[in-house]
Amino acid sequence: MINKLRLLFAKQEKLYSFWYGLLGFYPNNLSLYDQALTHRSSKQGNNERLEYLGDAVLGLVVADILCRLYPSASEGFLTRARAKMVSREHLNKVAYRLQLHQYLKVGVNIRENADNLYGNALEALVGAIYADAGYQAAERFIRQHVITKDEQQLKHFLEKEIDFKSRLLEWGQRRHKKVEFVFLRDNYEAAHDRHAFLFEVQIDGEAVAQAAGKTKLEAQQIVAKKTLRLLK
Repeated sequence: MINKLRLLFAKQEKLYSFWYGLLGFYPNNLSLYDQALTHRSSKQGNNERLEYLGDAVLGLVVADILCRLYPSASEGFLTRARAKMVSREHLNKVAYRLQLHQYLKVGVNIRENADNLYGNALEALVGAIYADAGYQAAERFIRQHVITKDEQQLKHFLEKEIDFKSRLLEWGQRRHKKVEFVFLRDNYEAAHDRHAFLFEVQIDGEAVAQAAGKTKLEAQQIVAKKTLRLLK
């Protein structure tokens, strides 16, 4: 019994140390962070409500940054810029860099590289920070780990538009190839993402790549980028 208690305390201490190193403060409610890193496939809980909350908080922080950075920009430009700053591909990379994958609880049958898995967990973590420590703590975390560029770097990043879909269509025109973006379905359960839209690129009727995104536009950009990499 004593050994089990020691093991439990050691595990809790390791978790507190991990979260303190990542957040800069000790969690008030450790169960929120455990929930944030519990995928529904694990059958041990569900991080979807925190993901929903974190998505809203992340969107607000990014919108505030953009409105301050571009006080005269149109709503259309701000929407495109926000999508670029918090693209699923970017959030997946941030989550992996923060080593969230080492603590994420998933089911045994889920694909290791399931689309959007880590990015969703990152959003859930933002939701947990907001619920546990408030908006300022969540904003600080986002600015330190998600939007890490300074003002000039961020402007350069946002204004350097990369339209992978147009590039792929131009590639097809130059080579007299028929390039099609085929919408397969929404609610892409195979990727375990409630919000995803799944697209497939077909070249001359042959399937080349598939990818999912939170919007149809994002999914098309991701699958186009994936296809261009394969073609290279």
